[in-house]
Amino acid sequence: MNRKYIIAIAVFLFVAGSILFLPPHRQSPPRPLAEVAISHIGDTRYEATKWNGWYRPGSNKCNQAVADWIVASGHPRPRVPGHFGLIPRDPSAHEWADPLIRIPGWSAPMPVSQAQSGDIIAQQHGPIYAHVGVVAAPGITVSAYGDVQPAGLVLKNDWGFRTTPGANGESSLDPSPVVRRYIGNRPA
Repeated sequence: MNRKYIIAIAVFLFVAGSILFLPPHRQSPPRPLAEVAISHIGDTRYEATKWNGWYRPGSNKCNQAVADWIVASGHPRPRVPGHFGLIPRDPSAHEWADPLIRIPGWSAPMPVSQAQSGDIIAQQHGPIYAHVGVVAAPGITVSAYGDVQPAGLVLKNDWGFRTTPGANGESSLDPSPVVRRYIGNRPA
């Protein structure tokens, strides 16, 4: 067999086995998402040079940080269809910012002017890149930031709320940042 097919089959079997044999979900008391995010300031587990679950070295992991913090706050892990619609995965930063993408349990994107503590804030940077974090307080976000050393260090700053053109890392062609709010099982 071709080596690519063997690797693909091995990955599929590993993922399928992981999903089937997950330990039962323990209900922890809910904590505010902003509080959970703030507790990770200085964390380096989302560093771009490290393997972290399915996230390979060299990839920014701001979206994984957000998904992990959502779970730690007592909410279900956000999921979108993965490759070929088969294996659910964490939403990418780009998907958090995209108004055409539905993320179950989360509102459609809203303007940053409506941001509240605990909202997810995201911004697209061109057709591929984006950034996502958690609103910690008015005008303040927490995110695993890719543009500092070490890349992926969790920081608290005003990203997403800066008003000078380009100050959030965007070009003049990029859309403004947006926020999404947890709505549970209600329609988005």
